[in-house]
Amino acid sequence: MNYIPITEKDRNKMLEQIGVNSINDLIKDFRPLLKADLNLQKPMSEFEVKQHIQEIADKNKIMKYFVGAGSYDHYIPSALGHLLLRGEFSTGYTPYQPEMSQGTLQAIYEFQSFMCILTGMDISNASLYDGASALGEAALLGASYKARRRVFVKNGLNPQYLEVLKTYCKAADLELTDEINDQTACVIAQYPDFYGNIENLTHLAERAHKIGALFVVCVNEPTSLAILRAPADFGADIVVGDGQSFGIPINFGGPYLGFMTAKEFLLKKMPGRICGMTTDVKGNKGFVLTFQAREQHIRRERATSNITTNQGLMALASTIYLALMGRNGLRTVARLSYGRAHLLQQKLESAGFKTLNNNPFYNEFLVKTPKPSDDILSELFENGIQGGLKVDEDKLLICCTEMNTTQDIERFANVVKK
Repeated sequence: MNYIPITEKDRNKMLEQIGVNSINDLIKDFRPLLKADLNLQKPMSEFEVKQHIQEIADKNKIMKYFVGAGSYDHYIPSALGHLLLRGEFSTGYTPYQPEMSQGTLQAIYEFQSFMCILTGMDISNASLYDGASALGEAALLGASYKARRRVFVKNGLNPQYLEVLKTYCKAADLELTDEINDQTACVIAQYPDFYGNIENLTHLAERAHKIGALFVVCVNEPTSLAILRAPADFGADIVVGDGQSFGIPINFGGPYLGFMTAKEFLLKKMPGRICGMTTDVKGNKGFVLTFQAREQHIRRERATSNITTNQGLMALASTIYLALMGRNGLRTVARLSYGRAHLLQQKLESAGFKTLNNNPFYNEFLVKTPKPSDDILSELFENGIQGGLKVDEDKLLICCTEMNTTQDIERFANVVKK
């Protein structure tokens, strides 16, 4: 936020308007009740404060990340942060009045278009809170559409997503089962799965459709869609996932961005917003929310789902990222991520690690470690490397993106060879 100065006259006028004499009077009720003085050091000038903060910042340890498992460290173009602050996007987060919200609505429309291209599906919403809640919404949609109460989940789903899915199912009186039968509402599979495995899911889609169930594909790492087959090619009816890889930094647990795309016959069952492009009476192009009843926002019992804030800022960030990267840029990211993960995997094989993936993998792979995984992670951490996710006492899930250079990979391999 920019600093906007005001004159003493302006300040006094505002204080007079709200009925207080000073800034201290304004905040006195919020002061903490302390039994002793705070013992603060003497005030510093702006220059001194900057120096002090820099000294603190210099104590931070710059780490190299080889951790994925649902959160991925990708490069974010510098232009994204600037474009995200442009005025035409600074409209109300809930664009009820399209004439006042064309910037936001166009961004929503573009986001939907990108997601449909990547997944190969007909329609997209914009958007959901995160990948896990998007998967929960897909299960609810499947149960509602098919009027069935059972949900099948293929092995290999992100454990955190599974926990959220269980919560959604329990609240909606749905049952998670380990078999597919004529009572199954939907069949769920992650692609690539949590351990990085890439599998042809056509057979699973056929099993689902044979008994009249919907087939749901969950995508944790959507950059993979730049070089892998689109889920639509497998016969997916719904594709959900998280868009964090598209221009959203890894912070302290969020925010994330859930997306949902589907075949056209599910259009009226989709939760979240759907934006359409149209023309006004003068023939000018414009954007509006469509296929969404007011109950979506104000009457939970009649709504498809109570999605309102919809992570609009995150969807906008992802839209800008995808526009900046373009088709070739995103493919480059995917190819680098794939190639560097395989390079590291080969070097670790030479260092006594055993790859446990039974299928081809994208940028994530599971290994059995030659000694306790805690020891491996400690050694790497001491050398400035976050070496992966501990899955078991002797198993690590390791990830590479375009951010992991060949030098980083060489350094990783050299540390674990010791």
